[in-house]
Amino acid sequence: MSAVLSHHELEGFAEALHQLLASLHEELADELNEIEHIRHHLQRLSIEQPGPGSVLLLARRLNLDHLSQNLEAIAACEAALERVNRGYFGRCVRCGEGIELNLLRADPLVDVCLCCQK
Repeated sequence: MSAVLSHHELEGFAEALHQLLASLHEELADELNEIEHIRHHLQRLSIEQPGPGSVLLLARRLNLDHLSQNLEAIAACEAALERVNRGYFGRCVRCGEGIELNLLRADPLVDVCLCCQK
């Protein structure tokens, strides 16, 4: 069943997207703080214990893939909120048809219908 969202449903999705965006921003801030902490630690280590072993241990603590995924999720969330604001939320960005409501409920960031996902 394609999504024809009521005003109430649309407001619910918008609220959920705002909450998700806030959570993603908090997570990003935590990750950036950790990177800054590691950067300071690396500077200290390069003075106290020069050598690749200690630097490699700290570099492994950096999860740059997760940071990249977080940034992509923030961009997707902002795009979904923009679709809400423009009145296109729940519509496939490829074909313009309604996205299945169950699909939107499972992942409000989804922007293509099942047919276009294939």
